[in-house]
This record gives sequence, C-alpha cells and structure tokens, in this order.
Amino acid sequence: MNVKHKQGGKYFLYFYERFCRYSFFFLGLWLMALGIVCTIQAELGVSPWDVLHIGLSYKTSLSIGFWVIAVGFCIVGITSLMTRRLPQMGTLLNMICVGFFVDFILYLNVIPHMHSWWGKSLLLLIGIFISTLGAGLYIVPEIGAGPRDGLTLELSRRLGWSIRLVRTIMEVMVAIVGWFLGGPVSVGTLFFCFFLGPLMQLAIGWCKGWLQFCLKRGVYFENIYKRALRSDHHDGFGC
Repeated sequence: MNVKHKQGGKYFLYFYERFCRYSFFFLGLWLMALGIVCTIQAELGVSPWDVLHIGLSYKTSLSIGFWVIAVGFCIVGITSLMTRRLPQMGTLLNMICVGFFVDFILYLNVIPHMHSWWGKSLLLLIGIFISTLGAGLYIVPEIGAGPRDGLTLELSRRLGWSIRLVRTIMEVMVAIVGWFLGGPVSVGTLFFCFFLGPLMQLAIGWCKGWLQFCLKRGVYFENIYKRALRSDHHDGFGC
C-alpha cells in the first residue's frame, strides 16, 4: 500500500507540475496577444516587432497574426541554422499561438477604439501592462524561449556583445523597416523600447513567485496523498 501511495504521489506531482507550467505558459501567450491588440487599438504606437508585423500586413492582404507567425518562423529558422539545433516545442507554440490569438481577438472586436487622447493613453498603458505580465507568465515555466530571445542570445554569443546591446540594435532596425512599410511608430514605440525591459524584469519576479507557490501546493497535496491510511480514516461522508 505504501509503495502504491508513493508511486501515485510521484505521478500526481509530475502531472500537477506539468499542468501548472503549461497553464502559466498558455495564459501568458494569451495575455501577450491581448496586450498587443490593446496597443494596436490605442493607435499611439506599438512595439518595434509589431510595427514590422503591421507594416507587412498593410503591404499585403495577409493578417497581422499571420505575419507574427511568418516572421517568427524566419527567426527560428535562422537561429536553428546558426546553432544547428532544432527549436523547442515551446518556441514553436509561442509564435503560432500568439499570432492566432491576435487575429482571434481582433476578429472578436472586443477591444474598442478610443477617440480621446486620455482614452488612447489609458488603453496603451493597459496593453503594455498586460503584455509585460503575459511575457513573465510564459517565460517562467521555461517551456521554450520566444523566437527573438533565442536569436538575441546566439548573436550575443557569436559577436561578443551584451544581450542588451544586441536586442536594442535588433529592435531599432526592425522598427525602422516596419516604419518604412507603413507601420505605426509613435510614443508607444518609444515607451516599449525604454521601459519594457525593466517592467519585464519585475513581471518575471512576480510570476516566479506565483509559480513557486503553485508548485509548493502540489508538494503539499502529494504529502497528504502519501500519508498512511488510518483505521479511522474516512472522506467526510457517512459515519
């Protein structure tokens, strides 16, 4: 009986941990997409990569979400060639899900356009906050880095430059290309460039604490499950 309880507790803890990590991961991707849509609807500028995605959508008949996925695949392909390693499943899920979620939220039309400057500013700040929280939630489970994160790390290793420098150069170049394609560059884009990093650091710290709390609850329930049954043990029903 004790052996069975130990094995059952082990399996419970494994699946509980997987459930927690993937719940954080997919919730984070959904929130990132929701934040992106909020910044698009605010019409005060979007993140540099979204400037590129929107610019490409303006020049073609394809959706923003499609270009999120297509650009992500290009980046993953370049990174895979440089590292000679196949991408993690989480990396592929990242770009596919975010692109799909963006198009789905835009299709639902649940985020309204704001007409006043105050309304636009508020929606922009909400979008940045939600995107930052989503990034923290998807990063902390360590299921797979985003496409841009992998390329940034590999370029930093090869060039000997700091991660911050490589990422800044990438963001500026992408924003310029997207701007030439007609993508929206405004105060929101500058906000993303200068404040997203510090905000993400805070969000990752919070989300790590939340994830650890959830995982500790799994250990607590496993310990209850593994306790030896007593002769007077019952489940609360009957006498």
